[in-house]
Amino acid sequence: MNRIILTIALMLFVFTAKAGEGDDYITVNAGYLYNNTLNATAGFEHEFSYGHAVEGLIDIGNHWQHPTCHAFWRGYYWSGAALYKYRLKRFKNGTLRLRVGPEIGAVRTKFFLGAEVGFEYNYIFPSGIQFSIAQKNCFCFFNGDHFKNGLLIGLKFPIR
Repeated sequence: MNRIILTIALMLFVFTAKAGEGDDYITVNAGYLYNNTLNATAGFEHEFSYGHAVEGLIDIGNHWQHPTCHAFWRGYYWSGAALYKYRLKRFKNGTLRLRVGPEIGAVRTKFFLGAEVGFEYNYIFPSGIQFSIAQKNCFCFFNGDHFKNGLLIGLKFPIR
């Protein structure tokens, strides 16, 4: 009788276990983009099966010229993006993903349309919080600042 109960319990556990499938996260990142740009993002990420994910994010930044004290807030921009994240490699406590998607926003009053491609590495802590390092490459159309390339470091907080 004990074997039957143990077998049923194991079958229920195996058939209902999900390895990160369907998890939702609030993401917060900050970093430096080339050439003299500070960047911050906040977003919502939803994971699919096999480690793939989608993310909707808002992005703010400031591109400054020298001398810094006179022109720091004159080059600000904001944007929104929808990214698909394709899992390239799964590690013991992390994943490496390719980030691809469109971006739309404005530099002060001039709108732009962009395409973003980059990589992202996530380290997953036992609590479910993830440490993220994202490499960002964005090419913007209809804008004087065509390239935004750099690194972002951040955290992902699970929504339970």
